[in-house]
Order: sequence, then C-alpha cells, then structure tokens
Amino acid sequence: MILDALSLAPGTTLEADLCIVGGGAAGLSLASALEDSGLSVLLLEAGGRKFDPRQQDGLQGSVAPGSSHSPPHMYRRRVLGGATAIWGGRCVPFDPIDLEARDWVERSGWPIGWDDLAAYYPAAQVHCEAGAYAYDVGTALPAGAPPTIEGFSDPDLIADRLERFSRPTDFGKSTFARLTAARQVRILLNAQALRLVTEGAAGQAGPVQRLEAASAPGRGLTVRARRYVLATGGLEVPRLLMASDESRRGGLGNESGALGRYYMCHAENTLGRLRLTPSNRPVALDFEVTEDGTYVRRKFGLSAAAQRREGLLNTIFRLHYPLIADPAHGSGVLSAMYLVKDAILPEYRRKLATIEIANRGRMVRDSRFWLSHMANVVKDSPGVLKFGQAWLRKRTFASRKLPFVVVRSRDGSYPLDVNAEQVPNADSRVTLTGERDAYGLPRLQVDWRLHRQDIDSLVRSMRVARDAFARSGTATLTFDDATIEDEVRASTPVGGHHIGTARMAESPRDGVVDAHCAVHGVPNLYVASAAVFPTSSHANPTLTIVALALRLADHLKACAAREAAPAPKAVPELT
Repeated sequence: MILDALSLAPGTTLEADLCIVGGGAAGLSLASALEDSGLSVLLLEAGGRKFDPRQQDGLQGSVAPGSSHSPPHMYRRRVLGGATAIWGGRCVPFDPIDLEARDWVERSGWPIGWDDLAAYYPAAQVHCEAGAYAYDVGTALPAGAPPTIEGFSDPDLIADRLERFSRPTDFGKSTFARLTAARQVRILLNAQALRLVTEGAAGQAGPVQRLEAASAPGRGLTVRARRYVLATGGLEVPRLLMASDESRRGGLGNESGALGRYYMCHAENTLGRLRLTPSNRPVALDFEVTEDGTYVRRKFGLSAAAQRREGLLNTIFRLHYPLIADPAHGSGVLSAMYLVKDAILPEYRRKLATIEIANRGRMVRDSRFWLSHMANVVKDSPGVLKFGQAWLRKRTFASRKLPFVVVRSRDGSYPLDVNAEQVPNADSRVTLTGERDAYGLPRLQVDWRLHRQDIDSLVRSMRVARDAFARSGTATLTFDDATIEDEVRASTPVGGHHIGTARMAESPRDGVVDAHCAVHGVPNLYVASAAVFPTSSHANPTLTIVALALRLADHLKACAAREAAPAPKAVPELT
C-alpha cells in the first residue's frame, strides 16, 4: 500500500511491527523481503514518487576546508528509490579478504564471516536485476570468450574478473507494483524522519519508544513500532542518530566515539598509461553480454596474495579512454561527448570535471581548443553518426541500457581507471553543524580525507601492476615515479559511496552496530546501509548493501518467530 503523509492530519500516530526509514535500495529490498513475513511493515520515504527538486534542500550541507568531497547533496535523492534513481548500475561483490582482520589495516575485520555475506549475494543479484551471481569470465561468459589481454597472466594481477551492471534498476520503480499490492507493507511518502525517542533513563539510551516525523514543516506525525531500521544511507544514518540524542556523547550508539567517523568513499583516479605490445594485441575492452542478457566489463584486480605480501589495500584497474577534454585524442565521439557534457546529470558531469581539473596544466582553452574539438567531430562524422545511432538503440530506448561509452585507442594505449580501498580513518568524518534545514534538523558537514596509507598503497599498487605487465611481455605500464605520489594525492571521492559512519563491531567499544546491525545499547534499532561496513573494499557498495538488508530481513523474521512461539510448559516436579 502506498500512502502520502501529506494526506494525514497533523498529529497522526501510526503503528507497525517494523518501521523502516528510507526508501532506497536497502529499505525497499528489506520491505520486499518481509512482505509475506506476517509482520506489519511501515516504510517512511522523505520524498515522493517523482523527483521534486524542492524536496532536496534537506540533503544540503557543507564540506570541510581542505576536503575534496563533493557537496553532500550530490549522488543522493529524496524520492522513492533513493539514489538508485540516478545510479550507474555497477554491481560488484566484496572479496573474502575484505572481511578479514588484516594486520596491515588497522580496525579491519568484520564481525561476520565471508560465508555469512556471500549467502545473500545471489538474492541481491535478483533485487538489483544484475543477472546471475557470476563474476569471472569462466562462469559468466560463453565458452571460448577471449582473454582480457591476449597472452597476459600473472599471479599478482587477476585479469578474469568482471563487473556486472543492472538495467540500471530504479528500486522505486522495480518494487512499486509489488509493494503497492502488499497487504502488510505500507509505504508512506513525503514523511521526513526527525528524531528517535528512546526509553532510557537520563544519560542512557534504551529501546526506541517512538519516531517523530513530519510531512511538512509544522505537520508532525508519530510512528510507534516494535523495531526500527534506518536505511537512509551513509550520511543520513549518522545524522539522525546524532540528532536523536543531543544529551549524550555524539548520538545513539556512540559509546565508542565511532559514530560519524571512519568515513570512506574509495579513492578514484585515472593514472598511468598501459601500452599494448604490440599495439594491435587483442584486448577485451568493450562491454560484453552474458547468456542472461546482462552487460559485463573486464577489470584487473590485485590478488589476495599480492595484497598480503605487499601490505596493500584492495585495488582494481580498468582500461579507460583518453582524457576527454584534450582534443589531441582525435576522437570525434569523445569530442562530441565533451561538447555536450553540460547536458548530463551533475553527478556524472562532476566526474568529467574532476579529471579535467587534475589535468588542467595540459590544455589551454582558447579558440583553437574548441575548434580542435569541432574538427574532430567533423572529421569523424560517420563514426559519430554510427555511435549516436547505437547509443539511441542501446541506451536511450533500451530497457537494459548500455552502461557508458567505451572508445578503443588508435595506438593501443589506455590510461588506467583506478578504484582503491581506503583504510578506516578516524579523522575522515561527518558532523552536525549549527545550521538547520526547514524541518529543524541540523545540517551535515563532510570532512573526507585520504590517509597517508591510502596514498602509499595506491602508489605501490601501481608499481605492482607495472611489474606484472612487464613480466607478461604483453604490455607496458608507464608513469613518472617522481610525480606519481602527487597524482595519487589528487585522487577524489567522485562517486556516492558513503561508507563506514556507523561501523559494525562485536563490542560497543569498537563500533556502532553489532553483527546483526542492531545499534549497540538500543536493542530495537537497526541500520541497513553502507554506513555499517567496517572496511570499504574496492567495490561499489550497492550490491553488498542489498545483501546485508536481506540478511537483516531473515534476522528480523527469526526474532519475530521466537517471540511468537508459545512458552514451554512447566514440567511439574516429582515429589
């Protein structure tokens, strides 16, 4: 059932067995998994069914001086479906090593094992509409699929791994019909959560008694439930926990002081240049389609053995196209993309701009710069026309969309697009400011930082990759050893990967939630979000967010079953 909070009278009280705050990938997956559980579920979404720019003001915040983080509202949406309304659809599972306690990564180690997480990935694939849970060439592609680079093999660099892409799936649309018909699930749109009120004595938390919310400033409503789940993302989760108990040290679940800290996004950059030897050596560069119709693309990843031997963070490399802003690439397609870049979503325009700024010293934007781009388009007009037709067919009008542009190099050389894990860094954090939004909620300030270990690991990972390609004899990876550290230091968190701000830990001394994602000290409050990840891996977080949400659904069902079970009859004592 879909309801609009604006239709409720101010002061309305709603009741449910479970209240979920947030209608994105986590919240909607959780609600879907519970629709036949017998539990009454109420899901609050701050936005409406359709995107409304006026509703996004509450996501506004600030960025700390010296941090290269994007404005906090970017990559997020207050709308049913949340950030999946604009995501690119990339699905990647974590690797087993990502959950391990690694002696070279302080505060690493999850309180759940790899098998606990991996058991939920197949179902998460279904929710994400990303095809089978198969992430290597041998299991995902038909027999006879070519190698990523012909002749390449090295134990330090795994070359047969894949990334899969959803449609991309907007969870607000993919779940709408089913959840509309669900008898035990109510979705309340335009319902902004304001504060969790707990039952504890002064200075203590205790269970959540009620959730205070509003359909508009001054139009309050109350939710009473047996259990509550925050599924609002890695920025909004700490915001609500902090705002819900201003009398305690930093918010609910903050006995460890970890709430809002250890914020990770992934270090992203374009580094070096890989030159095939010879330049026409076959390479699997383009998107491929699996037997179940899913787009996949190859990547190179550091092996677990190399990470352990060298003390490295998990890092992957993709073959990338040349700097789009530089007309020297000679590609009509890339020049056409650059000329129309202002028409794409701000989130993806920012990624292009970030790469452009990092290379600003290479280009002078004068009349010759623009004429060169236009000349590329004219000279390559047949290729641009062919590309435009294919883009309309495979992206604009297709149900399962081609994820993005891939352009082959004319000289067999490719920059490396890098995604690198970050260490949990207490100085990288989100905090509340004194400024408040229209509902009275404090706004966030984000202070994302690269740690010295992040920089060192990525520099050394580039060298490990260079040595691996050199040993293979199939390609040469070049970069300047004198400047690579400065280039890595300029890495930015381009995407909306908001991770680690309410980390999972066995003890309240070390984190915010326990192994079942229950907030320490608040037994009926849970978190379904990348906020709970203790470490970030290299992987995009959405697939793992959904997997953990489905795991939480099973836990909540088990809790409800135990509570519903009749108490055992007392056995009379023999006299």
